[in-house]
Amino acid sequence: MIPDLEPPDNPLLNHSVNLRGGYVLLRACDRYNYHPSEAKSRVIGGFLDAPVPKFKHWVRLWLPNGQVAHCAWKETLKPVEKVRMARNVKVTINDRNEIAQVLYYAQLAIKIYRFVTVAMVSVYSRPDPELLQKLMQTVWLCKYHDEALQLVSVKSIQSVVAMISHCPKLQSGMVEDRFFLLEKPGLGLVTVDEEVEDEADGDE
Repeated sequence: MIPDLEPPDNPLLNHSVNLRGGYVLLRACDRYNYHPSEAKSRVIGGFLDAPVPKFKHWVRLWLPNGQVAHCAWKETLKPVEKVRMARNVKVTINDRNEIAQVLYYAQLAIKIYRFVTVAMVSVYSRPDPELLQKLMQTVWLCKYHDEALQLVSVKSIQSVVAMISHCPKLQSGMVEDRFFLLEKPGLGLVTVDEEVEDEADGDE
């Protein structure tokens, strides 16, 4: 399902957090603080270079372009017909554009009353270079690795994108699961109805 393309006039609804620069955290969020798994704790600890604090998951991020990026934390819990698949994003990591799936958003305490707002993402592979060259840089075909975890500032997220499932037959004769990039798919633009729907889910 594709939401309406007209964003609401005011994204600052229902206890959202204005991060400035056009970024806004949107509910739902955890009711209680959470401590991540060992694998995610290593990623967070490396990002902070400090002990890993407890934190709450947040479910959505309003972007400066008017899109709203979702995350796997909530979408994987919904029936298929209610999933918006707006959790794939273009993000800058180490000065390079990457495509990643957002697992969740969080605000991590780094000092008393000081927080850094981040997204835990799983990064897709770089595109197939041979195919990219043959098709004049027009097809970004890549693999998904759910263990390719990175923690990024939410302000490094540029836009919501679609990653379309594709199973090409390789020259070797093997068939592999791949995904190709579709930018500006009209996904992720929130509506007031969706805001009410997500609030009705309640805090976790």
